[in-house]
Amino acid sequence: MNRPELDYYAVLDVARNASKEQITLAYRRLAVRLCPHRDKKYEQDFVPLAQEGKLTHLSPMGEAKQWAYINMAFDVLGNDLYRAIYDRFGEAGLFEGVMLPNGYFPPYQYHGDHMKIYEEIFASYSPYANIIDAVTNPPSLYATREHGIGVRHKDANTERIIHLSLEEIRTGCVKLMHVWRQEIVDIKESRLEKRKHTLKLNIQPGTTAGTRFCFKEEGDRYPTTIPGDIIFIVADKPHPQFERRNMHDLVYRHSITLSQAFTGFIFFVSTLDKRQLKIVITDVVCPGYQKIVPLEGLPKCRNLDAVTSIKHANKRVEEFGDLIIEFNYIFPKYLTTEMKTMTRQFFNEFHKKELELEAEEQKHMS
Repeated sequence: MNRPELDYYAVLDVARNASKEQITLAYRRLAVRLCPHRDKKYEQDFVPLAQEGKLTHLSPMGEAKQWAYINMAFDVLGNDLYRAIYDRFGEAGLFEGVMLPNGYFPPYQYHGDHMKIYEEIFASYSPYANIIDAVTNPPSLYATREHGIGVRHKDANTERIIHLSLEEIRTGCVKLMHVWRQEIVDIKESRLEKRKHTLKLNIQPGTTAGTRFCFKEEGDRYPTTIPGDIIFIVADKPHPQFERRNMHDLVYRHSITLSQAFTGFIFFVSTLDKRQLKIVITDVVCPGYQKIVPLEGLPKCRNLDAVTSIKHANKRVEEFGDLIIEFNYIFPKYLTTEMKTMTRQFFNEFHKKELELEAEEQKHMS
């Protein structure tokens, strides 16, 4: 190579036999001082070496070049394979590629994204994230005569299933959920008492099963803990006529005789909002046949942000699923000999007529 090789160990100021942990620690010490995105306003608070005139073993170079070098050095020495090749073949072997026992190692190329390495090491936006978070969002503390002083940790959440009828889902409703929880009833925070608390659930039309309503920190109150959340999970209550499918479709099953399956029929369906739908079937209802009535299913619940939901508060929901009608066949439980004979005669005549119709169709086509 035309330029002298770079000593990555010297860049990070570690010995050649340094462990991976020591290499990482050396990188962290340098990155804290050289990262171009650090807030210099707080540098004196967090970087002790700033009091030493910011001198490092790389100081003859500009900070931008120092920053680039330490990231490139760690990208190599922090990777076991790259480090092994660098130790054995030097920077030339690393950049030109070498033949290894298990195959050819292609030339290494540094990606150039210094902040990528920085964020992978610190796993955060800042090496002082835990300190900054503690200052801006201090932990909740307790101080009682009985328990002393300590950090309050959050209790486990409480989950409850709430069963809603399809009628409630169709129109939407308000549910008042009564819960009993422990509450502190004296100034000294020494006496607890179980009290009734009411939570209000606003069920939007079309709310789907599995929807979670979370009431933050509404659980039991204890002096040394943060109350847990109370979560209500929606489940569908079984309905005598309808079944939900695909979140917003309704399935209705109607029983018919074989005569109706062949000849057609009319029937009525009572909807969830107390209307009567007239259903006319003129097709032959073969196995697997479905009648789909558009927009007669459940409303399609939309997850709107606060501003949009206020704007649409008084608007009617116009998006609905479909009503899917499936059919069950009613077969006779018993046939007499005479009934069987009549059935055979009917189907024989039926098949003859069917063949005549097919012959006429072929004749017209030709």
